[in-house]
Amino acid sequence: MKNLIINDSKAKFILLLLLFLLVSILFEAVYDLNNNFSNINYYYREFALPYFYFFGTPVHLSKVELEFVCIGIILSSFLLTILCFTLYKKNKQTKVKFLENVISLFSKVKIELTLILTLILLTLRFHAFTSNKIFYNTNLIIYNFIIISIVYIIYENIKYNNYNLKDMSITYVFFSNLLSMYNKKTINKKLAIVFLISIVVQAIIQYLVLIFFMYIYYAEAIAIVILFTLVNTVFHFYIYNFLSVKFNYINNISKNIKNIENGNLKYKLEVIGDDEISTLAKSINNITGGLETAVDANIKNERMKAELITNVSHDLKTPLTSILSYVDMLKNNDFDRETINDYINILDKKSQRLKLLIDDIFEASKLSSGDVEFNITKTDIRELLIQSIVEFEDKIQNSSLDFIIETPEYAVFTMIDGKKTWRVFENLICNILKYSMPNTRVYIDMFIKEENIILTFKNISNDKLNLKPEELIERFRRGDISRKTDGSGLGLSIAQNIIELENAHMEIIIDADLFKVMLTFRRVT
Repeated sequence: MKNLIINDSKAKFILLLLLFLLVSILFEAVYDLNNNFSNINYYYREFALPYFYFFGTPVHLSKVELEFVCIGIILSSFLLTILCFTLYKKNKQTKVKFLENVISLFSKVKIELTLILTLILLTLRFHAFTSNKIFYNTNLIIYNFIIISIVYIIYENIKYNNYNLKDMSITYVFFSNLLSMYNKKTINKKLAIVFLISIVVQAIIQYLVLIFFMYIYYAEAIAIVILFTLVNTVFHFYIYNFLSVKFNYINNISKNIKNIENGNLKYKLEVIGDDEISTLAKSINNITGGLETAVDANIKNERMKAELITNVSHDLKTPLTSILSYVDMLKNNDFDRETINDYINILDKKSQRLKLLIDDIFEASKLSSGDVEFNITKTDIRELLIQSIVEFEDKIQNSSLDFIIETPEYAVFTMIDGKKTWRVFENLICNILKYSMPNTRVYIDMFIKEENIILTFKNISNDKLNLKPEELIERFRRGDISRKTDGSGLGLSIAQNIIELENAHMEIIIDADLFKVMLTFRRVT
């Protein structure tokens, strides 16, 4: 039983409410004993006996009986107050979630609103005190209970939640903006002046109306004006506080946008809330993000142009230099027929390589610009893949690579251009034959996943792959940095452009020396 009372959150909450109630009762009972018995004859002269009313129906008691009852209430409420307070102190460390939520809610309420609420309660209590007969204490006890509860919540906020009066006071915010030397031209200062003038004008109009149209005495009119002006001021200050937060946010955006104006595209504006101003901040961030992407792409393109010129120059110059050398040798020397035929074969190979390079450059250029026609038809991509592999059967047999091919046993259809897709397969298989490590396995798999056809080409690279997948797709990029192998460096770029123009997807995955190309097509029936 003891543990239920001491370590229970509900028990703590009930003890706290009882404590507030008992203090309220004790206060009223002590006040009655000290002040009301001297006025009993005045208030109750028309009755033989006074009324007594605490919680229940009025009871007729004599003065002696009434004094005895008051003393009894004082003693019992005092002892119960001590008991509740002692038990509450033992439950001090116990957390009451509901009470914590109420305290947290009050911590967000401005101090002026709390003061206005307390003032209204005190006014209502004073009205009940002056209008009720003596010993009629129920309303007074209720008001006491509410006021003590509010005071307790404020105390808890100040003690545990770092309740900063400056931050929680809209009056402080208002006058700090009004009197600040740094806010001479801000919207907040102009708004503060307008609100202050509005409050003063409304107070003057209220006073004149009360005096000249409602014929109320000066002192009473001033009291009414003061009361309404206080409420009106808090209302105006609340509106001002709400608007000043928005204007501060706009001012913050205005200041920080200069970072973007000065070229810092990585700077992001702070997004606060979910309204038109935060949407504006998001839009500005999206614009800067787009500009940053465009600038990065432009820098990348400039770098690629420089590399393209270097690589094209190298790839064109190598076969062209060989051709010129052999032609010069044939012109200036008298060789036998066999040597001449060997040189002619070499010239033919170099010329074919040069032609292939030029053809690839033109094809890549057309694909990039979209200036190429596609004949999209329903095609058995499984059959197309097998035909492509068969075309390279001699080269595969002559290589030291072990090709392992897995495809479905049935026809698999998709909407593609057969000739263009065959070129993709050709480029990928050529790359495998050129760049794979000797005596390794090559896996070419086709499988169905949901509504998609997945093709994967996997091989072990002969050279270290120190490039990112997206860099390998760049034009004139090769797997061998030394560029010792034949090739234009356009194969993957051409393959990706074809795949994208067929509304398919191509992904390159590099895991150490494992090189994997995954093609995804939409299956049709």
